[in-house]
Amino acid sequence: MPAPHSSLDLAGSVRPGAGPAPHRDFLVDGRALLHRLDEVDGVDAVSPLAADLPPTVRARDVRGLLAADGSRRVIHSCPECDDPGCGAVTAVVERAGEDVVWRDLAWQTGPSVDPERDVYPGVGPFRFRGAAYRAVLHRMLGEAAEGPADLRPGGPGGPGLPGGAAGPGGAGRATTPRAA
Repeated sequence: MPAPHSSLDLAGSVRPGAGPAPHRDFLVDGRALLHRLDEVDGVDAVSPLAADLPPTVRARDVRGLLAADGSRRVIHSCPECDDPGCGAVTAVVERAGEDVVWRDLAWQTGPSVDPERDVYPGVGPFRFRGAAYRAVLHRMLGEAAEGPADLRPGGPGGPGLPGGAAGPGGAGRATTPRAA
């Protein structure tokens, strides 16, 4: 039986002392994804991203999440350098019929993920209704066309993670009912 549907929403983040910034976090079932990952027992991989440098949204990462082609994609990456060596939260993003599933969320610092060491235990999979998922991500790309250079198509952002890994952002809300 497939996992129940999760809601997907996006919320802005604020850099301490800098006011509102073009940084976002995913809200999955109403909870910030970075906070959820930071609470995993025995794992302290998100703290560098969640501390004073919130994650940056890059248009190419959003397009990768839209592809939902079964490859590992960036959910959050380093806002300063976009270097995979700094680490990124990634997930396998795939289609399941009309739905999109994020599974095997991991802290990735190189070309591949070691499931024993890098995957966040007990987090996910998250199953989103495809139409709502795409609406949120397309809204993010629409904001990107008017927003900061990191978000604009063709703007700065550097290369993605080796092996095709690609992340988040935006504002607004698209939710899906949770299956009973």
